Amino acid sequence: MASQNVRIWRRGPAPTLADMADYGYFGPGSQVWRVLLHPAVTPFLAPVTALLEVPHIGMQAVILDHDPLAVTGRTQRSMSPIMAVRRAQRTVGVPVPIILGDKASADRIAAHLRRYHRSMTGTIPGTGEPYAAQGAELVLFAHVTIMQAALLVYENFAYEGLRRPARLEPADRDRFWLEAKQFGVLMGANPDEIPVSCRGVADYYAGIAHRYGVIESFGPDLAVAPTLALLRGFAFSQLPELAPLLLSALITPQLIATLPRPARRNLGLPAAFDPLLNLSLRLTRPAMRAFTIHRFAEAVERRISGPDAVALSDNARRLQAAVA
Repeated sequence: MASQNVRIWRRGPAPTLADMADYGYFGPGSQVWRVLLHPAVTPFLAPVTALLEVPHIGMQAVILDHDPLAVTGRTQRSMSPIMAVRRAQRTVGVPVPIILGDKASADRIAAHLRRYHRSMTGTIPGTGEPYAAQGAELVLFAHVTIMQAALLVYENFAYEGLRRPARLEPADRDRFWLEAKQFGVLMGANPDEIPVSCRGVADYYAGIAHRYGVIESFGPDLAVAPTLALLRGFAFSQLPELAPLLLSALITPQLIATLPRPARRNLGLPAAFDPLLNLSLRLTRPAMRAFTIHRFAEAVERRISGPDAVALSDNARRLQAAVA
């Protein structure tokens, strides 16, 4: 991967690999590494996170006012679909050092993310309510949805040799959320508000049920205009770069099927669709065995998460094997 491309993902100097003297904030043996290191998780983390986040009215307002796809889609007749790929690459690739790098790398990248989001403020259309991307509500929401997306992808797509994807044991799921708290702290969430168990996560979602809905101009400004602008900017020469986006688009029904039923209802999908979504997931899940093929999995990870993430992942897997 050329150094020019590295800058898509890298913010500042290259992250430092974790080692036996500094495993970072998680490390081998942690449930966070177990989940995030599986090669099937990286390609689908961003779209599943988006499915969990977009029904939230505060998050819709942030996207409407500050997401480059939404802003450019409203102001320009056409834009290159590569912008959508870059958006997904940054979403997945930039936080990887927080999870797999040493503590200094994690601290530096987390500080960058907090600074980047601090200026994203405004008012939710139709309500007059202020929002802040780095405010307590949305930082906590982002933490929970990112980590839940990783867990959902792992439990639905992660083949381990001949073992089919399966839910973690209840104790391991609770341990995942307890360990993941540190990620939320680094993002800037209030430590006292971060749920640290499955029960806590369920209670958290129940407590924010009133925050789901559709803000004014959601359809035309957040969906229709950007989509039309991307389609107008499409060229067949872009297909190699668009591969990650096309892969996610191709299995959108299966990604929706990984979501809990309440999250599907938040997207406006009626319960009548659930059997069809579940069937589509069961029929296509065996294709995820492709991620057990090292060369395929590394090629996909390199394209989506970038060369730094590949180096961090390979190093973390070696550390995992060393302590197994």
